[in-house]
Amino acid sequence: MNSKGQLIITELILYIIIIVICISMILYIFNTINNNQVMILDNRMTNQILEDTMDTLIMSEGTPSNWDNLSDKDIKTIGLRKNSLSYQISYNKLSKLKNNTDLIDDFFPKGLSYSLIVYPKNNPKNQEYIAGEYSLENRNNIYSMEVPIIIDYGYDIYTIKSHKYMNYCPYNHNNSSSIWQCKPFSINRTSMYNGIFYMVSNNETNYILSNTYNQQVNNTVSNKKNINQEVESLLNSESDTIYIHINTNTTSYLVYDENNLEKYLDSIYDPEIYILKLSISN
Repeated sequence: MNSKGQLIITELILYIIIIVICISMILYIFNTINNNQVMILDNRMTNQILEDTMDTLIMSEGTPSNWDNLSDKDIKTIGLRKNSLSYQISYNKLSKLKNNTDLIDDFFPKGLSYSLIVYPKNNPKNQEYIAGEYSLENRNNIYSMEVPIIIDYGYDIYTIKSHKYMNYCPYNHNNSSSIWQCKPFSINRTSMYNGIFYMVSNNETNYILSNTYNQQVNNTVSNKKNINQEVESLLNSESDTIYIHINTNTTSYLVYDENNLEKYLDSIYDPEIYILKLSISN
């Protein structure tokens, strides 16, 4: 073969090499674009899952609304809101979920890992695990959403504040020149066995407990005080009316706690803000 023929063959080989390189570059760019598009779609879908799940948890009370008192088979949907009239999160529902973490597994597509935790806003290191995995730190593509919440601890709270001309006081405090707040409460012995009555006040306050038999107990409360024994000493039957008299204009409370949550009583005057954090990873 002469030199001219060899030159033509060499040029042809170069052309083929160039074409192959161009095709490879086009395929690489095409695949890269597609992968980026898929990642964008994954991001959007993941964020939507986060938003939908968090909305369901904090904006609904679940179905039935008392699902925290039911067995798993009777629960249709999970929601942490106390009830339709309150935006607070129910401590009882949060505890039920913590003890039955699989209740929200169906919220997430297969292949997604999740972690649900709660912590005080002012103390982020004090995290409490609720559901899912304890940590996603070693996972890739972690997406998170945080929402501030206030927790309702399930107390029955009664304000000790009366209008002088509307509430009867057996000691005639409503006609006294002193500042008295007097209010009657119906209390039965069964409630004494199932929970604890507290006097709660943000100032040191003198109080009187009395019954309809002119028996009374005098004492002082500073912040909070278990008054079960005092109340029981005034019950002369299975159910009775107990009067609480407070010589102050400070708003105080009678609180009934059947969940043994004395450490959270301060939340009645100063509700603590918590952060509910949901993280997912694909």
